[in-house]
Amino acid sequence: MHYVEGVAAGRAFLRQMKERAAQPLGSWRTTYIGLEELQGANTEESLERHLTDSHTIELLRSSPLLSPPPTAQTKSTFETKTSAINVVPSAQGQFDIKQTQEDTLWLSAKATIDEVTALRIVILEWQSRPAFLLQKSSSAGDRQSFGRSFSGSSFQPASSVLRLTPGFGQLHDDAITAESIGSEEIRRRRLFSIYLEERRYKIKTSGYLVRNAHNRHESAEDSTAQRPNSVPRWVKEIGRGILDSWDASGVGIDILKSRIRDLEEGCRWFGSDEMQESTLVEWCRSQVLEMVAILEVTMNVLAIQDRLPKYDFVRSWFKLMNDYAFFEEFQPPFRDLYDTHELHLQSLCSLISLAILKLPVALEAFKPKGREVDDEGYLQHVSTCGEITEIMINAASEYLQVASPAVLAWSLILQRLRERSIAAQDEREDRLSMHGAPATVGSPEGENLEQPLPTKSGSLLRRGSSTGSETPQQQSFLEQLLDRALSVPVDGDPVAYLARAAVDGSHVLNTIATLSTSCYAPSDSDQGLQSNLRIRRMLMDLVGAVLGLIDYQPDLVATTLAVLCGNEDYWDLLHQPRESPEMKPAAMFLEDDIFMTKIFAVALSRFPFEILPFLRLCRALAGSHAAQDGDGLPAIWSKLATTDCLTCVLPTSFSAYQLLPDDEESSIISLSADLDMFDHEHTTPSMSYKRLKQPGGSASAHLLNLRQIPKGTTGRVLSETKPLVVLWRHDYCPLAYLGMLLHSASLIEPSLGSSPQSQVLSSEAIAEIIDLLSIILLMSIRGASVSEAPLSAFAAAQKVLDTASEGLDHGQDIMSVIFDIFEKELGRQPKTTEEAPLSILLRCTQFAEALLHVMPDRVWPFLGRSSLLGVNDSDSQLGAVLVATEMVLGSYDFLLGCIQLFESLADDAIGHAVIRKSPTKSVARFAASRSHSTGVSQVVMKKVLLNFQRILLDVYQSIATWNFALIEQRHEINTRLSTSFNRLLTCCFGIESQSETDQKLTVSLVPAVEQIVKILVTSAGAEETSTYMIRTIQEGVTEGLSSEPRRTSYGLQQTVEALRLATTLLRLNTCVDFKCSALEEKMLGHVSLLARCYTSHPIFRQPVTELLTVLLINADVADGQPASLLGHMGEDAASQFLEVLAMIDDPLRNGDIAASVWKLLSAVVSKRQQWFAIFVLTGEAPRKLIKRKITEPDSRDRPHSIYDVALDQLSNIGRTDNQRALPILEFVASAADSWPWTFAIAEQHPHFITAITDYISQVETVTNTTQNRSGRAGMEYSKLQITSYITEILAMYTHYTRQASNTSYAKELLPNLTYVTTAAVLPPDYNASLHSNLRQNFEARFENCKLMAFKRTTLKLPSLGDSFYYDLDIANQFLHLDPSWSGRDQEGFAAELARANINLSVVEARINLFHSWKLLAVELSKSLGTDSDYQKTMAEVTIDCLRANTKATLPQAIFERLAQSRADLAFTLLQSLIQEQSPRAEVKSVLFTAWDALRAHGTDLAIALAGDQAAYCRTLLKILCLSLQAHTTSRTVLGSVERGTTQPEYTQKQPTATNSGLTTGLEILRIIVANGFRSLTTLLHDSPNRIFPDDFALLAAILRNSLRIPGLERHSTALLSTFADAQTSRYASTLLSWSDQLVTNRDPIYGEMSVNFLLEMSSMPVLAEALAVEGILNHMSNTNLIKHLQSSRGMGPFDQPARLYNIWVRGVLPLLLNLLHAVGASMAAEISATLNQFLGQLGRASATFTYYGKVPTANESETSSAGYISLSMISEAQTLAVILRILDRYRDAGPSAGVVSSEIMEIMWDRSRVKEDVQTWLQTRSVLRERIVPIGEREEAWAKMRLGENGSSRSVNRLEEKVVEDLEQLVTLLGGKDE
Repeated sequence: MHYVEGVAAGRAFLRQMKERAAQPLGSWRTTYIGLEELQGANTEESLERHLTDSHTIELLRSSPLLSPPPTAQTKSTFETKTSAINVVPSAQGQFDIKQTQEDTLWLSAKATIDEVTALRIVILEWQSRPAFLLQKSSSAGDRQSFGRSFSGSSFQPASSVLRLTPGFGQLHDDAITAESIGSEEIRRRRLFSIYLEERRYKIKTSGYLVRNAHNRHESAEDSTAQRPNSVPRWVKEIGRGILDSWDASGVGIDILKSRIRDLEEGCRWFGSDEMQESTLVEWCRSQVLEMVAILEVTMNVLAIQDRLPKYDFVRSWFKLMNDYAFFEEFQPPFRDLYDTHELHLQSLCSLISLAILKLPVALEAFKPKGREVDDEGYLQHVSTCGEITEIMINAASEYLQVASPAVLAWSLILQRLRERSIAAQDEREDRLSMHGAPATVGSPEGENLEQPLPTKSGSLLRRGSSTGSETPQQQSFLEQLLDRALSVPVDGDPVAYLARAAVDGSHVLNTIATLSTSCYAPSDSDQGLQSNLRIRRMLMDLVGAVLGLIDYQPDLVATTLAVLCGNEDYWDLLHQPRESPEMKPAAMFLEDDIFMTKIFAVALSRFPFEILPFLRLCRALAGSHAAQDGDGLPAIWSKLATTDCLTCVLPTSFSAYQLLPDDEESSIISLSADLDMFDHEHTTPSMSYKRLKQPGGSASAHLLNLRQIPKGTTGRVLSETKPLVVLWRHDYCPLAYLGMLLHSASLIEPSLGSSPQSQVLSSEAIAEIIDLLSIILLMSIRGASVSEAPLSAFAAAQKVLDTASEGLDHGQDIMSVIFDIFEKELGRQPKTTEEAPLSILLRCTQFAEALLHVMPDRVWPFLGRSSLLGVNDSDSQLGAVLVATEMVLGSYDFLLGCIQLFESLADDAIGHAVIRKSPTKSVARFAASRSHSTGVSQVVMKKVLLNFQRILLDVYQSIATWNFALIEQRHEINTRLSTSFNRLLTCCFGIESQSETDQKLTVSLVPAVEQIVKILVTSAGAEETSTYMIRTIQEGVTEGLSSEPRRTSYGLQQTVEALRLATTLLRLNTCVDFKCSALEEKMLGHVSLLARCYTSHPIFRQPVTELLTVLLINADVADGQPASLLGHMGEDAASQFLEVLAMIDDPLRNGDIAASVWKLLSAVVSKRQQWFAIFVLTGEAPRKLIKRKITEPDSRDRPHSIYDVALDQLSNIGRTDNQRALPILEFVASAADSWPWTFAIAEQHPHFITAITDYISQVETVTNTTQNRSGRAGMEYSKLQITSYITEILAMYTHYTRQASNTSYAKELLPNLTYVTTAAVLPPDYNASLHSNLRQNFEARFENCKLMAFKRTTLKLPSLGDSFYYDLDIANQFLHLDPSWSGRDQEGFAAELARANINLSVVEARINLFHSWKLLAVELSKSLGTDSDYQKTMAEVTIDCLRANTKATLPQAIFERLAQSRADLAFTLLQSLIQEQSPRAEVKSVLFTAWDALRAHGTDLAIALAGDQAAYCRTLLKILCLSLQAHTTSRTVLGSVERGTTQPEYTQKQPTATNSGLTTGLEILRIIVANGFRSLTTLLHDSPNRIFPDDFALLAAILRNSLRIPGLERHSTALLSTFADAQTSRYASTLLSWSDQLVTNRDPIYGEMSVNFLLEMSSMPVLAEALAVEGILNHMSNTNLIKHLQSSRGMGPFDQPARLYNIWVRGVLPLLLNLLHAVGASMAAEISATLNQFLGQLGRASATFTYYGKVPTANESETSSAGYISLSMISEAQTLAVILRILDRYRDAGPSAGVVSSEIMEIMWDRSRVKEDVQTWLQTRSVLRERIVPIGEREEAWAKMRLGENGSSRSVNRLEEKVVEDLEQLVTLLGGKDE
């Protein structure tokens, strides 16, 4: 959407009047800020789409006005857009269409703009109301006093007053409320303000585009290849179009005239009774700012173009300037507007007046064969030139300084014109005298000076003829032009008059210097530098043209220096990009012979007599990035390395010279003796001659030239008065000479005289020398860093330092000399407040910073012993200088320099940390200069950083009380300190590094970081620090709301960095064990201020949302109820803030900001912020929702909430960028997880559910290959993560619909899950070779540094991408100095690390998708369990999960967790399939995959269950057990599997088993059951803590299901062999024998496990026979556990331990029954004998059903269970009844059955009594119902399962029904011996 386009405004209006959040309408201010930012692909794409729209381009090119005047067509369009058919009034009355129409027409009439544009402004006003109201409101915490004292600092002055930012605490206006903001008066005043702002920012947008339209030094390659951080090509193309249109018209001047006229006439928007002073001031400020904006655009247009402007444009401009005297005396009508002069209205007028003349082009045009000019160029128009002369004469006569550069330039043009005209006249006269006829164009000379200036069209323009007739003596065009230009009446020569008035009267050189150092800079730094360079180049052209008129003099040199340097100092050069797109004036100077001859050569010849001009010129020329020689050294290096002249003062006592007799001028002298250069009275006494007395050699001669001028040297006397000043012809090295001067300065006190002689060693000269060395050193390092330079950075720096040290004694170098000067100046500082000594300290700090880049081994030790920091338990001189000097002056340049030195020290400590950890032998692999980085003691580094950090923390805590001459310095200090603190914290806590402190990469930073934490977080000063942070945020709000906020101003940046520092401090609790309670409480108390900060400027949005997110996360993990965000903010402020947040999809479409906002909202809905979450999800305050239900989705009055915005955006998810969709999906998923009722809203949305369902059905299948992954990996992980979120949402929605008894959606969803079912269980695409090679290569390159040292911690919120696992940003800080980090063509370790992170992001996203799919699959199983298609799909998913687990491509830690999750899902799905008795063949196929998975994991259960993956092995065993179930029976045995019970089943369906199933079953029995049981029993004996009873239960269940495979009984031989070889029965009886020793809480569970296992074996007849043969009953009877059962009086179900009764009922009795059934009559006698050994149990069983009619007392009961009935008691009686019936039959059969009847004993169980008791119970159902006791979870569930009134059952619940059924069966079994 073209969001500033008028037509689009109408479309947006129709939608936004219904919902403010859908797509906020953009403004020109938004556009301009977006251009300044230009970060993020989405932002750039949106801006490009808007600004390249034809309508927008036409608006920008046609006129700077906001829009054309209204027309009938625009009126008709407006009426159509706002007609009733297109706009439906809101039910809630949020807007009034009639009111909107009235406001639009009012604004259109007042502003003379078309109605559609006015409508857009009306929409902007309505749209911005929440932000406006939020700014007008503030909490009590925001209004509290910030004037409390900041105690505890050594830097706090005795008397200081906290100066609050203007406007602090006064932004809220109680008169404007949510109710009153809709009044006509307030509405229209806001429309008035927005209109003025829109008008101004449209011009500023044009200015930005024009500034970037063209770069004269941009090569063709640069224009086609986009450089990093460069302006996009489309910006340049649009700017060129605006550039051409503005140049072709004078519309800018017309608007400028209009604004001036408006200022003169006053504001006419409101009547006198309506006009308020604040409104009038705002209007006046807007007029002035708009004038400045127009002038900026005009200036850039002229600076970029290289042709003469059109004559009408030039005439209009100078007429305007003449009318208003070049705005020399311009003053705004209100004193409040004086600060607007920061934008230099007069400076712009002066610069434009100069630029419009195009001095270089004009002078070139007047040269023979000069360049062509345009036909309509102003020099082709005679009358225009005359008018310009008149205006210039007027300005000159008034000595207008603003006009002086233009006056001087015009005088130079006229002078060149006169010279050309005279030459043409002379030539014509010569030709007439020689030939008698005028020359023609084809003359031999090849040129015709009589013709007008050469033009591109070739036409002969002769404008200005008064008569229109021609005479034979017709004047040439040049003569006409000259005559008209000089026709202005003035005393003397007009040309000389103009030049003299400019130079002498208006002091033009001072004006040029002022313009160079204070010229305006646009808001963005890069473009500000570019414009600044263009202006200074233009001024340099003027200075160069003046050199022909003015000789070398101090003013000219000072002006040249100002143009060369501007305001640049060392720190500016340090932070500037190495490659500037614009040529610097210094490069122009060096390439111009005139500059070099007339200024530099003269300054060089006067050195060192006049030392300062030469030093400053060298410093200015050395600071040019483009001016480099072949070695990367500055181009000025050759002049500093050697020269052949110098000027000095002869000592008054020196007379060893003589005049040369042949000299005509008698000023040439020759030395008759050597002259010592360092024996002057104004320098230093003679120095050591040790190096000078070396026996002859070139070195000695060279050094002699530095110390003395040899005999015979000639020179010219420049001043004949004593003492003589002589210019000598002498070869020497100026740089070495400067080094010797510094050495002299280190030994004596600086001179304070003002004479040239005393300036040689003055404080100013010393500072300039050190500054020059610092600049040369810095630029040499930078120049040698490029690949083309033959010298390395270290070699280049070494060359500079060696040259400067040539004249020093052995054992000394220039570094030690400068450090000595530094120490001496530190000792002097507390005694003086002079600025010169401070400049020496600052320059020494700069030198230390420059040296640190190549020789840190010299800087660290010096700082360790220096008094600057007081490392050696001495007082810090830095603090002394601050208190005694800088705080008195209110200027903090030295402190700022020290802060930047600290930043560089931190850079060095971090950047060389890896190299310093490398062994000495590995240093050779690095560059030669790296050895200087490794020889630094860690102890020294720790002490220096710690002491530096202490001082800076003290500064940070006390700075609020300081006085500042420039408030910008405080902002810069705050910004730099916050940035440094944050960086150190991030580097130390952002990566894992090593666990031991001494092994950490950041070992040198640890003490300093601990100090930060101590002072800012845990100490008593944390409260004051937090308060100051709040104040800094408030200042940012004020700056952001100002009329002209500058993005790069430190006023904004200090707030951004304060927010980031606060966020980092609050996140520290995730890494270390402490909390920022003071800071957290302070931020929560001022949360409304943070909300206001969010709305004040776009630059604050992301850091504010990140801070709020961290606050919510911290509050959620705290003990107790978290702090309420809504409570701290207030309901009204929260409502307004949410309305602002709802405009997430802002016009700039900034993806980073949108993502941070959605993450904040996700935290709101998931971090126990109940009230605020309801606000977010419903759009209404919780208080209002009390009156009605929250989940009323059908209510038409429900506001459009942020949740609705999320649903709207996700409705187009197929066309939404992946990175934008991810945080929105996270928000919706979090809302659904925490607030399930939100689905009531979601399902009412017309497109949301359908859209996300369609997305997962249409998403492309991702391949498993890892080749060429870099091109698609980013898209892959984002797509997988999106699918994961959608799957999770659908899982919760399926659960929601199931609870609503609606399974239709689940059926509709199933066919759309093809991609999910495949992709979710695929093995993650882990590129093992990538990670392995990266780790090996990295650790081989960086010894003693592990790759895992850069693993990201929880300090930053996790985010998929190129810094997901390894923190790429922090790694870059540590490794960027090594060439292998970047590598060739950006393919170094950095690229590899990014690829590894992206690959791990893909792995993480696929794992997340699997977990989401797991939730959905489980939900689908509950809704579609009986669906055949679902069963097929789930069986395939189960197989895929198990199959994926056999492919271990991931690291062990990741694979183990994922394999466990896959196994859990497979078990859950298979459990569902078995429960539903699925007949699908795919279900049976699970067995083979499960068996393969178990074999891949390991079949030795002793090893598997004792290892780290025991849980995974147990899950595989459960899956194996269930998969066997599919091959046996449709009845489920899940209960026995889960509870460890194995009660046998006797009725089965016998499916047909395949051969593979039988083979697999036999393998399982041999490997898992038989061998596994033996292994587990042995392991239990050796390590009881590693084995659990459930392990034996699993084996028993597997045994049972395996034995039930149809056809397995035919493999009796194999079965017998399997269990015989494993001695299974012996191990089972052995386990039973010592199970009483493994009792826990009197629970003999292992006894039950062993008996149950034997029971399962006995279910197979052949195995039962084997057990009988082995005498299993005898073995069991001899165990202590069985003996206890035999000797007791009887254990019932309610006796303790209950396990004994279970062993009896579910183990011993069924085992006896199985043996009796399998072996037959031969076993009957043994069974009867064994059974009678349990007399106590039999006796209790006989009386267990005794009927009492009431609950028995203790005396009445025979057993403890009397009077109660359970299912287990009935089962016991049934089993005994069956055994007795079988024994009775064998006894009755006698010999016919092969038994002796007498050997079969009668069982001591009274079955007749039992039968009578049971019948009695059945007859008294009401009493029976009261006596039934549930045992176990299943029986309790049955007891709660009520039965309906169907007439066929008298039972109340399922448990009673079951009891009755079993009792009736028991009566049948007890009925007699027949049946």
